[in-house]
Amino acid sequence: MAPLGKAKQTTFVETRDDGTKVYTATMDPEWTITAVPFGGFTMALVLNAAIQSQQNTSHEDIIYITCFFLKAVSLAAECTEIHIKPMRPGKIASRFTHLRVDLFQDDTLKITANLIFGSMSLEAGPNLPIGHRPKCPVKIHPGTVMRFSRKYKMQNFSKHFEWAIDKSASKNHGEVVFGAWTEFADKSGEEKLEADTLGAEDPDYANMDMWWPSVVISLEFKVKLPLEQPGSGSGSTVPFAPTTLGHFSRKSHVRNGRYTDLVELWTAPCSIRDEKCVVDEDWRERMVCVAVGGQMGLIVPATLNARHRSTPAKPKL
Repeated sequence: MAPLGKAKQTTFVETRDDGTKVYTATMDPEWTITAVPFGGFTMALVLNAAIQSQQNTSHEDIIYITCFFLKAVSLAAECTEIHIKPMRPGKIASRFTHLRVDLFQDDTLKITANLIFGSMSLEAGPNLPIGHRPKCPVKIHPGTVMRFSRKYKMQNFSKHFEWAIDKSASKNHGEVVFGAWTEFADKSGEEKLEADTLGAEDPDYANMDMWWPSVVISLEFKVKLPLEQPGSGSGSTVPFAPTTLGHFSRKSHVRNGRYTDLVELWTAPCSIRDEKCVVDEDWRERMVCVAVGGQMGLIVPATLNARHRSTPAKPKL
């Protein structure tokens, strides 16, 4: 059972005559909700393959992804393939590359995605004036709060993350508002905050007696990852913590078992409970929004998930 940095890795197989690149992936039984691979993890596989396919091109940076989860992904599949096909270039071809990415298991289409790649280092255009930019919506400083590990019976991957909850976020006019800091539990330095890990760092705080499968997930990347670190050391000598993220989400509009979730991911000034970090009143203004996204999902009985139990394929070591 591999940590995320290893479990998300995909392997290039071939480039077909029509330009489609084929990668293989392995489903790790630890990155599951009960018996079904976690949607954020399968999106990480899609992103990992797509990012590999764009290496050494003029558009190496992921800008946007929309994933459609058509069928539940299985641990028991003998073959998991990811097919990447460049779409016909349009008027924006000089600035972006559009990819169609499909995840197949035993020749059955399970996930289809559209991705936009560009070059963040060459982007130019207007920004909001400093006085109008939003503050980090997570109001508690990560250096001043206690960390904890969440172990949920349905989330087999929860041990890989540690959390600090912003208790000032709560229900607001029919919405469930959630704020927290999250980081990898592995402190060896092997786990990194990269573009293809963002979806897997999901603070699913919903009622775990139900299964909340994703139908569509979209994510727009605002900065290049991994985060640049001009400097070294701890606390205020480094502007952003390398493996800590701020999460702020609103879950609302639940109707007929279908819900909407809007999420913002932010940089952190330090790791959770970093006592060396200097806290000042302007720290929220200096944080940067890493990505914004949303999802539409379903709320169904957990027994529907358990029906997918089967003998898993051999995971990566």
